[in-house]
Amino acid sequence: MKYIFTILSVIQLLCPSAHAQQSKDSIYFEKINSPNTKMIPVYGGKYKVFTQRHGDGRTPLLLLHGGPENTHEYFENFPEHLKGMGLSIYFYDQLGSYYSDTPDDATIWNINRFVEEVEEVRKGLGLKEFYLLGHSWGGMLAELYAAKYGKYVKGLILSNVPGFVAEDSKYLAHLMDSVDRAVRTQTALLPAFAQYRAQTDSISRGLPIADTLLARQLTRMFNQKNDSLFGRTLFYRKAGSMPAPMIRNSMHMRFQSLEQYHFDPFAADYQQALASITCPTLLIAGRYDFIQPEKYHALKTRMKAAVRVVIGAEGAHFNMWDDTDNYFKALRQFISDVEKGKFRADR
Repeated sequence: MKYIFTILSVIQLLCPSAHAQQSKDSIYFEKINSPNTKMIPVYGGKYKVFTQRHGDGRTPLLLLHGGPENTHEYFENFPEHLKGMGLSIYFYDQLGSYYSDTPDDATIWNINRFVEEVEEVRKGLGLKEFYLLGHSWGGMLAELYAAKYGKYVKGLILSNVPGFVAEDSKYLAHLMDSVDRAVRTQTALLPAFAQYRAQTDSISRGLPIADTLLARQLTRMFNQKNDSLFGRTLFYRKAGSMPAPMIRNSMHMRFQSLEQYHFDPFAADYQQALASITCPTLLIAGRYDFIQPEKYHALKTRMKAAVRVVIGAEGAHFNMWDDTDNYFKALRQFISDVEKGKFRADR
């Protein structure tokens, strides 16, 4: 469990404003009042979640964001890069996220409820057969949904999901140490730290990196524009300003409920879920992703479905933005192949 919250602490350092109480901004009201927005009742009609359709093609694509308590905003480049494919692309904020209801309700924080929420969204949107893309935590959720409700999923895209077994504590420790090493190496190159011994607390021991002197200095130096060394190392690698949707996403991320209710996104049998998936599947990741995508080929061996693995050469965790051409080329090819009945698994 401590490794789970260590990963979350890395994400929180990328977005230090995520803990602040959020008031709704003009972007929120613009999206909520869009004619293509539909608030769908979930959890027996007790709450509502945000969805927004882009395009009016015959082929639906539903997107599941990461986090949890992330937002759909980093998917905003999907309509542009998937145009001409006859798609209707659906953004969706999961319950507890910025554009959906954010109840102070412990009962919503269990994995089975998240799976059922996706099914409620499918029904609310009237989707009979659709493509499902899940990114990061959203990919883990997509695995569980496809295992249970696979008859509705025409094609599954698992983007930047953990390619390891959650119970493998030794590998998780190695993963966290690799994050630590990456930060140490890049920090040592910064002139501002020439007078310091660049050192963080050991991430692999589960110590809170956000409280270290180095982390506080990095936050002060890099986060004026929702930027950070951690982010540039592991999440988004391009030079220059980060894209506006990613900045907005980081401003709207929430972790209050996630921490308050100690939600463990790994508390499910993902191995069994993967073995139960039967639809064509694309595993896609960036070479520099912190979840170490070399494990994807091993993950593929646990699946009975026809699976294709694509590791982009330039991207990190948000490779739809920093390795855009390779990411959407793979995505377009996958959907096209499935639509034409020509999809083939990797050999």
